Amino acid sequence: MTIVVVTHELVSAFLIADRIAVMFNGEIIALGTPEEIRQNPHPRVQQFLNRKPEEMERDHDAYLRSLTAPS
Repeated sequence: MTIVVVTHELVSAFLIADRIAVMFNGEIIALGTPEEIRQNPHPRVQQFLNRKPEEMERDHDAYLRSLTAPS
């Protein structure tokens, strides 16, 4: 039997899964057993596992203009 579970809840995923796929931008970037995923060196996989948010450069003035611009 196969069951597909989509989650960001890592504890549950690692408890119930025999195999895990990690996706980024609609592409599978890692696939394997829970232990293989934990050891995967891909920076996005490690960022996800370590729950580190993506650092984004923001142009605060452009953001404010987008909020106040007439439609």
